[in-house]
Amino acid sequence: MKRCAILMSAVTLVLAGCASPQQPKSNRSLAQEDEIYIPRDLDDCFARLEEILQPEDVEMMKSGTEDDMIQYHFGLGMWMRNNWGLWGDSRLARWFNAQGIQHPDDMSGIILDSFWRHLNEKPIHLKEQIEHYQDYWKEQETIQAGPGTPPQGVESPEP
Repeated sequence: MKRCAILMSAVTLVLAGCASPQQPKSNRSLAQEDEIYIPRDLDDCFARLEEILQPEDVEMMKSGTEDDMIQYHFGLGMWMRNNWGLWGDSRLARWFNAQGIQHPDDMSGIILDSFWRHLNEKPIHLKEQIEHYQDYWKEQETIQAGPGTPPQGVESPEP
């Protein structure tokens, strides 16, 4: 019963995020570069977001805090991951891959945080954002390997 309640709560949160007003005006489900414009890089993402979002949504983002941008992860973030081909081999995904970012959730997180910084005329600090996600994944590898296991690519010393 407890599992069912947790599952229903999770489904409700996902659906609430998908139905949030922060989704773009156009809500197509397929991300084909000839149907939906897929940005080339981060600056192109900013221009596209300013074009497709409602002005009141942009203003709400701008007036919030950077930490508030997490509330867009399941709405606008999911839309970007699905429609901008971040799960696949779109030119934007390839751009992020070239920067050292592999996971679509990390890509959309960087876009959202950077968009807030852009709107508020703050430095983007892309290198630091990338390092944050790379450090996270290195830590996850260490946790997965277990205690006493050297990081990937490092040989353990001879006894």
